Amino acid sequence: MDNFLKNVPLFANLPASDLERLCEYVEEVHVPAGSLLLEEGGAGDRAYVIKEGQFEILKNSGGREVLLAVRQSGEVIGEMALIDDVPRMASVRARTPGVLLTISSQQLDQLLASSPSAARAMLHTVTSRLRVTEALLRQSEKMAQLGTLTAGVAHELNNPAAAAQRGTAQLQAAIAGLQEAYRALSAAGFSEAQRTALGALDRRAQEAANHPFNLDVLARSDREYELETWLEAHQVVRAWELAPTLVNLGYDVDALSTLAGDFQPEQLGAVVTWLDAVHNVYALVRSVGQGVARISEIVNGLKQYAYLDQAPVQSVDIHEGLDNTLSILHSKLAPGVVVRREYGPALPQIVAYGRELNQVWTNIIDNAIDAVQGQGEIVIRTRAEGQWVMIEIEDNGPGIPEAIQPKIFDPFFTTKPPGHGTGLGLNIAYNVVVQKHKGDIRVHSRPGKTTFQVHLPVNFEAAAREASAVTVTQEMNDEKIHSILSSIKTIAVVGISSHTDRPAHTVPAYLQAHGYRIIPVNPTLDEVLGAKSYPDLLAIPDPVDAVLIFRPSEAVPPMVEQAIQIGAKVVWMQEGIANEQAAQTAQEAGLDVVMDRCMRKEHERLLG
Repeated sequence: MDNFLKNVPLFANLPASDLERLCEYVEEVHVPAGSLLLEEGGAGDRAYVIKEGQFEILKNSGGREVLLAVRQSGEVIGEMALIDDVPRMASVRARTPGVLLTISSQQLDQLLASSPSAARAMLHTVTSRLRVTEALLRQSEKMAQLGTLTAGVAHELNNPAAAAQRGTAQLQAAIAGLQEAYRALSAAGFSEAQRTALGALDRRAQEAANHPFNLDVLARSDREYELETWLEAHQVVRAWELAPTLVNLGYDVDALSTLAGDFQPEQLGAVVTWLDAVHNVYALVRSVGQGVARISEIVNGLKQYAYLDQAPVQSVDIHEGLDNTLSILHSKLAPGVVVRREYGPALPQIVAYGRELNQVWTNIIDNAIDAVQGQGEIVIRTRAEGQWVMIEIEDNGPGIPEAIQPKIFDPFFTTKPPGHGTGLGLNIAYNVVVQKHKGDIRVHSRPGKTTFQVHLPVNFEAAAREASAVTVTQEMNDEKIHSILSSIKTIAVVGISSHTDRPAHTVPAYLQAHGYRIIPVNPTLDEVLGAKSYPDLLAIPDPVDAVLIFRPSEAVPPMVEQAIQIGAKVVWMQEGIANEQAAQTAQEAGLDVVMDRCMRKEHERLLG
């Protein structure tokens, strides 16, 4: 075992004593071919090193198993859940009989803390796997979304197409009946005045077919009975078939009496039969026309949704994009789901990637439909805010737990059960809004009300130039950073960690050791570094000089808003974190902003 582990990159540079101790801890596990070693969504309590055999890495995406990779001897599997302390992101199944070495979570933590080379090897493994996994799942997500849209459009097309098909078949029989009715009219011998009256009846039938006469069920039944009785009394054959048509034409007994006064008794039957046939043909033509028009409307909506035959960047009507998205997703809307549009007046068109924006609306609205579970309300609001437009999509579903709200835009993070979501839909939405359009997307949620807010610039190219200007203003010189580090005394650390091997713990621990007062901010912890942890900045009772942020870039804006509210002087985004829009907000409020720098490194360099 010793010789085998030496050839595994993760353990290659371990000191002999550490390697020997590791060999004592690991256990050997034999796995038969076809058995499931790890299950997606399960708890992660150990990692494995493959000694023999091949293992398939599988992820359930949209009800389909996606093969991400095949791992072989010398590779580590199952480490992602341990490092991030999250459920298993994928399943692992033995392709062949295999032998594995197990490493517990505690042993892996000790290994990464004691061996820089092992940490570097693990970092390389994790990042490369994330890139490959994300690429594969993005493609799978696109195909799944395409399948969903195709199924939805097919469902929407099916009803009008079937109606048009039925109408066409019925129309053939109706035309044959109309020809027979014309032959009967020809044999009846009409005067010129009577022919004029027949022309008026034809126009009445056409108008009635386009605008049916409405009566409640009980009144219609009573009138049909009255007309049937009247027709039988005047020796008109098939009275029970003709009465409903005459009701649709707006006739009552008095109107029929007036009609009978224009024709001879022996002509009346032929006239009424012809009137029924004419109305039937017009009604069927209208039905076929409605079906074809609906098909055309759906196809046109799909073309507009996909922005076919259009340049990638164009002037986009937000309301049109939202309406097209709702049309595409119509088949998913259960009868118990109410969609309410509260569109702002005179919303300006924006310069944007129209196709990508419709992906944003699709992902958010689709999530809202899932959240209300067939019974609830979805509200879509829009309004103009200067050179920006704001879009809100709200649902009254169960809400998103506060503890996980900062993670929902992270890749692979999903609140849905395994197989029902890859965790890329909202990540795609975030990238389209923030990265491509220089906008902002946020979520506010509590039970019964979840709102996604999307802010988009009217011209994202101009916004990109402004963002570049903000970046320039953030280039701080050593003198300014020295002044900040010397003047602050109390630092609120947002996203502080209890894991002693992570920067979110080691950096504030270093600062605490060098005389700064550290106030932890993490809703999942009670105490860190001997100090009480608060759920957010607004809960801190004491004054704060600086806010040090260890959260993803997309989670920074609300932190900055809270920093402004509590009167902080400095916002410091730890190394790897930058949010230029939030930085501009803080600067406009008079705060100093430092982005993408490690506070510990800057302190060691300038004050150490």
